Amino acid sequence: MMKRMLTAALATALMASAAYAQDETVTFGIVTAQTGPLAAPGKFQMNGFELAVEQINGAGGFQVGDTTYKLALQVYDTRCNAAEGASAMQRLVTVDQVPVVLGELCSPVAAAEGPIAQDFGVPLITTVPTAASLTEQDNPYYFRINANSNQLNAALAQYIQSIDGAPLSFIAWNNDAGRGGANGIQKLLGDNYEIGYVGFFNVGEVDFANHITNIRNAGSKSVMLLMDEEPGALAIRQIRDAGLEVQLVGTLAMGSNRFLDRLNAEYLGGMVQYSAFPPNAPIERIKTFSDAYKAKYGEESHGFAAQSYDGIFAAVEAMKAAGTTTDPEAIRDALSEISFDGVIGPIKFDETGQASPPVYITEWCDDGTRKIIAPADLAAECGAG
Repeated sequence: MMKRMLTAALATALMASAAYAQDETVTFGIVTAQTGPLAAPGKFQMNGFELAVEQINGAGGFQVGDTTYKLALQVYDTRCNAAEGASAMQRLVTVDQVPVVLGELCSPVAAAEGPIAQDFGVPLITTVPTAASLTEQDNPYYFRINANSNQLNAALAQYIQSIDGAPLSFIAWNNDAGRGGANGIQKLLGDNYEIGYVGFFNVGEVDFANHITNIRNAGSKSVMLLMDEEPGALAIRQIRDAGLEVQLVGTLAMGSNRFLDRLNAEYLGGMVQYSAFPPNAPIERIKTFSDAYKAKYGEESHGFAAQSYDGIFAAVEAMKAAGTTTDPEAIRDALSEISFDGVIGPIKFDETGQASPPVYITEWCDDGTRKIIAPADLAAECGAG
């Protein structure tokens, strides 16, 4: 009899302990591409999320009120597919009942997830999608850590106007991000700036020959490639192999050592790209993150990882400010007010939910390193980009 009572008491104690431990863990929802054609950049994003969680939990967690919380992630692979992203978002807010969702890699998928966040009153913090329209939907539950295409385009347009690059041609994704980027750059350059050719391609296309012919026929001096890593490498190789002597201008995805591995310095020398996070910049916050990233993953850090790392800290800072880990409405209100120094720069959301981190222009050097050419006050030589 006594043995049964002790066993029951022990079971009760274990159940209570388990419940207590569960109450001390906050689970964030994560949506991103882990498989499919954009699995590689999705991995960078996940690396940033996981590094932030490891550091926060390794430091003992974070304090909200009198309670210390550890972090866990519930991850769904959206494969950069809008229907799968919407399904994952709905599952996170209804079945998993997470207080906040972060991530997404692709703008069209984020566009499908945003209304669900609003309908269910759960904050969605995206860390990579750039389509400017995402923060123009009057959605008070949508927040974006990374610079949007308008902010990125402004930096690129300023650079393009500083060189003899007209006529300027484009090859861009056939989606909101690509079309929005091409249209945005042209608008910023003004009606008097000469445009050569504007072409769009779909996911999975690998032959850019027709685009290259049109670029050549337009007499282009520069070409903007609004695309990600894999198609970017294909396009650059085909442009260079075709003998086009044009100034190449690319995206953040084309400014990493991983991208260099897809080609070589001969193809990339002189190419410029915008960057949200030059990983070798002589800036303390960047160096600290890059060192930690390399220690964990054994490779150069990446902007998608840095942006996603800051996204986790934004959610944590909002929970600390709100005094709750379970009330999405209070967390949303806190997100709209917080201000903190991230590794990509100061983070503060405007009235649309958009942050305004610094945007850099980097250039590939002939030796396969990069340098920072803008902003001027942060310019640095080869090896520092």
